[in-house]
Amino acid sequence: MKTNNKLKELFENQEDWDFEIPNEGHEKRFIYKLRKQKSKKKRNKWLPLSIAASLLLGFGFFYMNYAPKEIQEVTFSPQVQETHDYFSSIIRSELDQLKKKQSKQNEEIINDALIQMEVLEKDYQKLKEEIGKNGENKQILYAMITNMQTRISFIKSVLEQVDDINKINNIEDEKHI
Repeated sequence: MKTNNKLKELFENQEDWDFEIPNEGHEKRFIYKLRKQKSKKKRNKWLPLSIAASLLLGFGFFYMNYAPKEIQEVTFSPQVQETHDYFSSIIRSELDQLKKKQSKQNEEIINDALIQMEVLEKDYQKLKEEIGKNGENKQILYAMITNMQTRISFIKSVLEQVDDINKINNIEDEKHI
């Protein structure tokens, strides 16, 4: 009861209390201003952080896609190097033969073959990078040899197709003469 009496005394002795009724819409304006202040504080708090995060992501994207990549040379064991050199020389030789046989009649098939060879070469480079990271292991070496054998077989089949096209064109040329 003592607390109730003290409260009554406090309120009864106050003479400067404001008993005027506020203008219409006062509560709505007050709540609007209150929310506006809260939203400003939240926005200002996170804005610099969100800008920094966006810039960081942008630079990361740029670096991952456009920054010059360090090319690390992979060192093979002597046996693997010998196999690599052997298959590489065969591939170069077959590609040279293919390019020498290029003509208007077979230009499209040869260009398509060269594009496919670039795809196989990129796959081979990925395998080399894998060896650079993890060292030589049988699975990766087998995949590399298979890749090179596939390229050689592919070039030989394209050469056969080019030869067939050339034979057909020669026969047609003889008929017209």
